[in-house]
Amino acid sequence: GCYILGGIPRTIPQAEALEQRGIGIDWAVSIEISDETIVERMAGRRACKNCGATYHIVNIPPKVEGVCDLCGGELAVRKDDAPETVKARLEVYHKETEPLKAFYNERGILKSVENQVSVEDTTKAIEKALGL
Repeated sequence: GCYILGGIPRTIPQAEALEQRGIGIDWAVSIEISDETIVERMAGRRACKNCGATYHIVNIPPKVEGVCDLCGGELAVRKDDAPETVKARLEVYHKETEPLKAFYNERGILKSVENQVSVEDTTKAIEKALGL
């Protein structure tokens, strides 16, 4: 069988711990995207304060600006999506997680994929990189 680990390992010590436990990784996929694009995309996300439904002001806008299509609740920027928070999270990524790219590249299992405009196109690029 196979499975996808999303969000783990996040650090080299976690990757080494997986190896020490005999948990093999066939491929590591790095989706390449600029920090600026990440901040821009996250800033456009909105969530309903009432039901939690998510939107994006450009990609998945609600029918009425600021109003949830599902329950009529107010849409707001989540604290995690505020530019300052996203930039702080990116700093942690560059310090702790980005070194994994070299770690897995040295093992010959890193596949880097350029982020595409749509989720569908990015998915196709990942499938192509993995030979699926």
